[in-house]
Parts: sequence; C-alpha cells; structure tokens
Amino acid sequence: MNGMVVKQSDKEVEWRQRLARFASSGQQIKSFCQAESVSTATFYRWRRLLAEVGDATPAVDFIDVGVMPLASETQSMMPCAATSAALEIRLDLGQGLVLSILRR
Repeated sequence: MNGMVVKQSDKEVEWRQRLARFASSGQQIKSFCQAESVSTATFYRWRRLLAEVGDATPAVDFIDVGVMPLASETQSMMPCAATSAALEIRLDLGQGLVLSILRR
C-alpha cells in the first residue's frame, strides 16, 4: 500500500471517533454502548476490526497550545529585549518521520 491514499469509510470514521470517546469517557463498555445506542457486540466487532488495520483511536484533529503574544508585544511587556517567546513542537509520526515546528 505504499504511496496509496486509502479513504476511510464514513462508518470507519464514525467508529474511530466513537472509540476515542469511549477511551476518554471512563465508562464501562456496557453503559457507554447504551448511551451511544449501539450493541456491545457491534462495539467489540468494530474495536477488533480497527485494531487489525491500525490504531483504534483517530488522530487528534486539533491541539490547542494556547496563544502566544507577537514578538513586538513580548518586547513591550518585558524591558529586556533578549527575552522572547518561542514555541517548538516536535511530533514523531513514526517510521523515522518527525515533524518540527519552530516559532521564534
């Protein structure tokens, strides 16, 4: 499958999101399934299917890292010009691929 883009089905996306909600819910499977109006058998089947094709939890769509002031705002707030806000984010994407974002 190298180089191929695999489109996830709507059901797969829905179940990945549901499994992510379950993982963060702290609920037992039975009560979670009742709240989601799905059977426990269906829950177990989708969890097994998605585990076979990869991680059963979806990637996070958005990570809030807060708001950083602009460099000009930082300098006006702090009399020392040598002090500046910086942001560095490194994401290990697996298979030796690392995404680095640096803001100075």
